[in-house]
Amino acid sequence: MIKISCMRKEDIPFCKGLTDVEGWGNKGNDFRRLIDTEEEGCFVAWEGDRKLGMVTTTSYDGYAFLGSLIVVGEERGKGIGAELMRCALEYLEGKGVTTVELDGVFAAVSLYRRFGFRDKYLSLRFRRQPLKSDEKYQLTLPPQASDEIALFDRRKTGIKRERLISRLIGDFPDSVYVIKKKRMLGYAIVRRREGGFFAIGPLVAENPRLAETLVSGIIQKYPGRILTIGVPAVNKDMVDILLKNRFLHCPPSLRMYRGKKIAYEKHVYGIMGPEKG
Repeated sequence: MIKISCMRKEDIPFCKGLTDVEGWGNKGNDFRRLIDTEEEGCFVAWEGDRKLGMVTTTSYDGYAFLGSLIVVGEERGKGIGAELMRCALEYLEGKGVTTVELDGVFAAVSLYRRFGFRDKYLSLRFRRQPLKSDEKYQLTLPPQASDEIALFDRRKTGIKRERLISRLIGDFPDSVYVIKKKRMLGYAIVRRREGGFFAIGPLVAENPRLAETLVSGIIQKYPGRILTIGVPAVNKDMVDILLKNRFLHCPPSLRMYRGKKIAYEKHVYGIMGPEKG
C-alpha cells in the first residue's frame, strides 16, 4: 500500500538521487530550500520502508508552482505519480491557491491533463558552451539588497515571490547581479549546479535591452563555464538574445496551468527553475 508523507531533510539524499538519474543538476541545498519555504508542501511516496517517488510545491500567496514529480524508474505506471499529484494539489487547495502551474516533461503531460492542467506555452531550455574568446572578459555587476530586488520582482511579475527570492539571494550572495540607475531596472541570480554548470535564473528586467545587458555581463563573468537558462516561449525577444549569444536549444518542457490563467511573463526573461517557476 502506498503511503504519502511530508518530505523531511533526511529524505534529501533520495530526492537528489532521483534528479541525478534525470540529469537535472539539483544539489542537496535545492531541496533544503524547498522544505524550508514549504515545510508541509513537499511529499515522498513510500511502500513499506522503501521510498518510491517525490513531488514538491512552492506557493506564492494565491499562485503556486508544482515541481520535481519523479517516480523511481521501475515503479512507474503503477499510479504512484497520480497519488503524489493528488496529495500536492489537495495541500495547495487547502491553502487557498487558485492557480497552479508546472513545467511538464512531455511523457507526463497526459497525467497532468487528467488533473485539469491546460497547456500554456513551451518552456524553453538553452545551454551555452564556453568559447575561447570569452576568457579575455571580466565584468562584475554589483549585488544589491535582497528586499529591493524582491520588491522589484513583485512589481514586474505581480507574484509574491519575496520569500524564495530572499532565500536565493542569501544562498548565492556572490552571484546576484543587478542593473540600477536611480532605481532598480533588472536583476539575475546565477547558481552553480551539480555537474559544474551554472544556471541563470531568475532573470527579470524592464525591457529586452536590459535583459541582454545582464546576459552579456554574466557570459563575461563566467568565462570557460557552461551556462543554462529556461525561458517562456512567449518571450521571443529573449530567445533572439540567447541565440545571438550562441546559446543552443535543449529539449523544452510544457508550461501548464490549473485554475485561473494569469499572465506575468512580460518581464520574465529567465525562470527560477523547472521546480519553482
